[in-house]
Amino acid sequence: VEDETLACGTGAVASALVAGSQGWLKPPVTVRVSSGETLKVHFSAESGGFREVLLEGAACYVYQAALHREAFQWLAY
Repeated sequence: VEDETLACGTGAVASALVAGSQGWLKPPVTVRVSSGETLKVHFSAESGGFREVLLEGAACYVYQAALHREAFQWLAY
């Protein structure tokens, strides 16, 4: 990533898991991102890690593209 995004789900989940691992917060963790939106991170803590990590929040399309078969002609498959 070259710059900060307004709603980085990866960063929100990572922050929530770190806070959970330190015992600072219990799930679900609510994270307010730079855009002002609220994301909710659900997880189950267990010895040595986490299970069932889920991110809840609004989603929208920000880009649409088409990938053409010709783009893969250089691959030997």
